[in-house]
Amino acid sequence: RPQNSFVIYRRNIQAKIASSIASDNSIGKLDNVSKLAGKQWKKEPKEIRELYGLIAECAKKVHDFLYPGYVYHPRR
Repeated sequence: RPQNSFVIYRRNIQAKIASSIASDNSIGKLDNVSKLAGKQWKKEPKEIRELYGLIAECAKKVHDFLYPGYVYHPRR
């Protein structure tokens, strides 16, 4: 399943945080990173969000090429 623009942004933020702090620090925990990324995403200018949108579109095209005919079926 291709990642959307926020998921790509969050992954980027997580990588930056992980490289800048010790692994035992509470800010590095996954839930804290998600909250921080969500707050930062809302503050990002339109241009940055559009850039991540373009990256997500490229990721979707790559996914479509690698997995033609893929249909997401959520598990319930």
